[in-house]
Amino acid sequence: MDYRIETKEAFRIIGVSAPLDREIENNFMVVPKMWQNAAANGTIQKLAGMMDTPPMGLLGVSVCNDEEQWKYFIAVSSTKTSDAFETYTVPASTWAIFSGTGTNQSIQELEQRIIAEWLPTSGYEYANAPDIEVYLNPDPQNAQYEIWIPVVKKKA
Repeated sequence: MDYRIETKEAFRIIGVSAPLDREIENNFMVVPKMWQNAAANGTIQKLAGMMDTPPMGLLGVSVCNDEEQWKYFIAVSSTKTSDAFETYTVPASTWAIFSGTGTNQSIQELEQRIIAEWLPTSGYEYANAPDIEVYLNPDPQNAQYEIWIPVVKKKA
């Protein structure tokens, strides 16, 4: 699997969110429906116009930690504000960044392979920060995307 390790400063996102279930399988229905609604009701177009800081692309951000309610954001990185959208600050972190292309189904498959195949043998473990999907080209049939997994070096 092709990946790179990058350390990034904290950045602010703006978008819409929905609660996530701690039963991960249930979210495979919630999240695609959320994207369909956001595309149909103009949310994605509005967000795209607010994007003004890296990472440049539509973001799918999964906030799943012990301190707060699990949430999934459809968002962009932005310094702008809007009463119509929620904001969240993604903490500074080190990320394993995987690139992919294909359909929205292929992104879920890649995420599962990263967790099942790459992570156990990588020398890294999950850090306490969100998972991020960066959609560089959001065409659902020919998407270009990156998956950002927050990592820390495993202690020997």
